[in-house]
Amino acid sequence: MEKSPEWYDQLGDKTPETMERFGGQLPKPEDIHFGDQKLTQLIEKYPEQFDGALTEMLNMWDTKEHRETLGHDTTHISYDMLEFLYLAQTGKISKSEQYLTLYASLLHDLGRYPELLSQERSGAMDFKKGRQIQLHAALSGYLGALMARKYKVGSEQDPEMIEASKAFNRRVIGAALFHGGANDERDPITHHVQSIDRLAGILGSREFVRNVVTDGVQRGAALYPDERLSFDKSFPLFNNLPQDKFNAGTDPKQSWTNIVHYLEMPMRNIFPLSTQEAEQRAEKMKRESGIILTRLTGGQDSPLYRQVFSPELHPGTEFAFPKKRLPENVWNEIRAGVTEEEKTEIDTLDGLSTDELINIMLAQQAPDITDNDRDKVMRLFASAPAHHQADIHQTIEYVIGRRNLNKQEERTFLHQVQSSPEPLFNRLATTLLDNKIFQ
Repeated sequence: MEKSPEWYDQLGDKTPETMERFGGQLPKPEDIHFGDQKLTQLIEKYPEQFDGALTEMLNMWDTKEHRETLGHDTTHISYDMLEFLYLAQTGKISKSEQYLTLYASLLHDLGRYPELLSQERSGAMDFKKGRQIQLHAALSGYLGALMARKYKVGSEQDPEMIEASKAFNRRVIGAALFHGGANDERDPITHHVQSIDRLAGILGSREFVRNVVTDGVQRGAALYPDERLSFDKSFPLFNNLPQDKFNAGTDPKQSWTNIVHYLEMPMRNIFPLSTQEAEQRAEKMKRESGIILTRLTGGQDSPLYRQVFSPELHPGTEFAFPKKRLPENVWNEIRAGVTEEEKTEIDTLDGLSTDELINIMLAQQAPDITDNDRDKVMRLFASAPAHHQADIHQTIEYVIGRRNLNKQEERTFLHQVQSSPEPLFNRLATTLLDNKIFQ
């Protein structure tokens, strides 16, 4: 789908780079407490504008620029929509909250769209300065501001609708800007957006594939930086790298990032989610992360496994951040290992080579990956030490099997939502069912 030329025109040469540039557009206390009834009236009075804004956001999500960012954008934004539907189906958020949450969720990841146009790549972040984290949030807010201007609603004869429109727009922009970190007290909508973001991209098999492609292709980071491991139970070094060791990851042996680290961090330290249902979904995906880590580290008898799960294996010992203990129910499920259902699915992959498995895994969650980038992923896994190759093979088998089962569950859910009388839900479910990731 072709992108709209006006986005290029409005970006100009000086794309805003800091969140402070949006200070005047952030929500005020009176916006957050603005009557829900007025916001709902706004949505119902101007359906064409709201539908047009959603159409344009979905068009941007389906652009070549986003598809070519491997597993990050198309996959992450797809799961943004899926997790929004899970949230909305709880029946615990009103119609206006649904629109606020959906628009802000989409816009905060569509911020990568102008970022790509201005030749910035979040996959090569400089964490020492945090510049590109800020840039991504700023561009998300900037895109929200452009959308607010373009789809401005209300008239001088309808002052209540004008105020409702302003409150709506500022809250969307604020949630797009502050979707990261512990900002749940700023605005309930921001908290919902954060929950969706975390569930969409940082747990389970989704996280494994996303970080394989973003680290392996965009950063060249090591899969197994064995030289960084410390088996001292009091100080699991690979999860507490000092600030001066951070770098852009151009040399795998010097890279601070690795798949083990990225899986374990959110599994232990995910920020609070906005609903009990979201917490329950997170626990299921934390269990996935734990199973993946068990296989990736070589099983329960390996030194790396004993380091990753050191807090659980040594319950009487205190560990420094970020070694937060897993909930007991999640830990018990991780120790129990794969289920019979998972084993049956994994058994269908017997006899396939690691390269064949990698191709299946990428087809599942990064279907638009280029041949060149696919080769980089292959080299990433091939570069792991020989004593980890069997672990990699078993891990990818589990990721594929678990993804197949998840996909069946997701499609069943989406078909149920598709029959909803609510046009918004029906539209999103239909869009996702046509998506390669859910087929």
